[in-house]
Amino acid sequence: MFNMEEIVTSILSQVVFIVMIIMAARVIAAYLREDWGRFFSALIMGICCLIVVLFGPQIQTFAETMGSQLFN
Repeated sequence: MFNMEEIVTSILSQVVFIVMIIMAARVIAAYLREDWGRFFSALIMGICCLIVVLFGPQIQTFAETMGSQLFN
């Protein structure tokens, strides 16, 4: 059947992957310009996007578990 949760997870992963590619391009451009502030900020954002892409379902499960423990 039509599983909306899988579609949303897939779309979210694809969007974050695109953002990660953009951040990688910005890291390379900042490195070539030797703009270290932009370099490190883009690098950190790219790493965060990579973590979300690779560990998205685990992060969601962890957040649901923590939310149920905090609010129940």
